[in-house]
Amino acid sequence: MNETDKSQQSGSPQDSGKDKILLTTDLTTLAHELKGEENWQKIGRGSRTIFKSETLRIVLNVMQAGSEIKPHQAPGPISVQVVEGRIRFITEEQSVELAKGQMLTLQAHVRHSVEALEEAAFLLTVSPLPSRS
Repeated sequence: MNETDKSQQSGSPQDSGKDKILLTTDLTTLAHELKGEENWQKIGRGSRTIFKSETLRIVLNVMQAGSEIKPHQAPGPISVQVVEGRIRFITEEQSVELAKGQMLTLQAHVRHSVEALEEAAFLLTVSPLPSRS
């Protein structure tokens, strides 16, 4: 990757992308990088925040086949878009399989989990709701 490419990408914890007007990210390259990290070897998963602001978070997640993200809930509505592979997205009421090119949306505070049916990468977008004071 040349220097120009690096300046257009985000993903490091120090660079949330919030100060840039236009931000581009090569999801395929980033997924490949995540698969080379220690978490991938130890727990079969990895993630990197691509963008973070008060109202929006975008995270690339990678999962080895058979790995899972335990039940949890998000602080706002989310979308999940599969970039590669296949996952199963599970709520208490419904389970759906998603493959490359498919996406779903989910309302805030709905408990859910994710299973990788095969090696997969997906983009998670969260829009946190304002906290109640």
